[in-house]
Amino acid sequence: MDKSRRKRRAVELGKNIMIVLLSCSALWLAARSQLLGPLSGLWREESPRTGNVQTQNVARADAARPLRMAANLPGGAGLLRYGVQYDLTISDDLFQQVAGLLVEALSSAGEPEKITRTQWEDALSTAPGMVFDFQGELPMPVLVGWLAGENTDKTAVVRRLVLTVWQETASLYYRDEVGGDYYRCLAPVASVQRLTEALEGLTENGALFAFESEKFQLLDPDTLLLTQDPVPAVYGAANPMSGGRASLEELMGELNIPVDASGFYYTGTEQVARSGSDSIRLSDRGVAVYEGGDGGTGRFPVPSGGGDSPALFESVEACRQLAAATLGTRCGEARLYLMSAQESGGVLDVRFGYCLNGAAVQLEEGYAARFLVKNGQITQFQLNFRSYTGADGKTSVVLPIPQAIAAMEALGMKGEELLLVYSDVGGDTAAAAWAAGGGLRGEE
Repeated sequence: MDKSRRKRRAVELGKNIMIVLLSCSALWLAARSQLLGPLSGLWREESPRTGNVQTQNVARADAARPLRMAANLPGGAGLLRYGVQYDLTISDDLFQQVAGLLVEALSSAGEPEKITRTQWEDALSTAPGMVFDFQGELPMPVLVGWLAGENTDKTAVVRRLVLTVWQETASLYYRDEVGGDYYRCLAPVASVQRLTEALEGLTENGALFAFESEKFQLLDPDTLLLTQDPVPAVYGAANPMSGGRASLEELMGELNIPVDASGFYYTGTEQVARSGSDSIRLSDRGVAVYEGGDGGTGRFPVPSGGGDSPALFESVEACRQLAAATLGTRCGEARLYLMSAQESGGVLDVRFGYCLNGAAVQLEEGYAARFLVKNGQITQFQLNFRSYTGADGKTSVVLPIPQAIAAMEALGMKGEELLLVYSDVGGDTAAAAWAAGGGLRGEE
């Protein structure tokens, strides 16, 4: 939100890109793409003001859809696996087949038992089994609330979930991204037979995790790799809020900030409106910043589910609805996903990112939206408006995976995850390149 800090980030990003360009050109002279530095990590819906309860429930479930999945297929000699990433159409279809099983597992998951890294890798390789990768780091109460519409006593922050079989019982595995420990929960309500049947129509496509091959020991061991290199599209990119004061007034109307009772002025780079002690600014780049006066004026309260104060799920859900009703209606072919929700000093910091066909978008600010929640209300937020459209069938030229890994090694990025990412620094196109995905939360 601070201009000087944003400028420093832009300079550092430029340095990283230049360093990587030099390294990649030495390894792959014919390539036109580059390996970016560490990656910063809801899904589009109609405004919740116009939807009914059923529509909002569907939107909540959409917010928790994984961006990549892997299925360990039963039968056959040895492990057979089907993986999908960077293709949301296929990923969405697969998730529809197994979402009910995941909901049952989350709803019935028993007491978590701490397990070893070896046991985690065994779970990733056990058939029948499903691996769900949400890209962002989701608090378990938020994930369960979105998918199952229930409360949970589990407090872990997760990115990946594994639904498989242990001792002939459906079991749920996860890693707590905060502490780094691995856990297993028995989930007896989920049907092992139904899991097996759900995977019967899939065909092995050679997907593997990095820990399963010596060729990929440089990478984060949980990196999902497919046999074929991706061919990502190039997207047109634009600022959908380039109408000056008219765009700001439109946004204020959506946020229920009275235009008639506000004062306006232009600084030369941004439109500013003041309503009482609140302010909202919209830059020429399409970045909107709201600040509630005196620590919050109650303009954006978080509904409480009956307790003395809103629960974590209720706070994140309020932020999701606000992001979906503003960014989500203007982002074109992009989708929003939850990057992180972290609490510190009584302030909850909630961040969302854009993704294009399952690949995260790297923005200069590090996130598409950021909300600060304090004392049961959203006191500040920043919305980075971008709209993406298909660019006439054009595709990004990306390094083959072996060359991308070699470039990572040259840069000393051992143990990082290899991810496809779209870089958007405010131009009129967004092309994809490989990234070392160490920074998934968009932290400053």
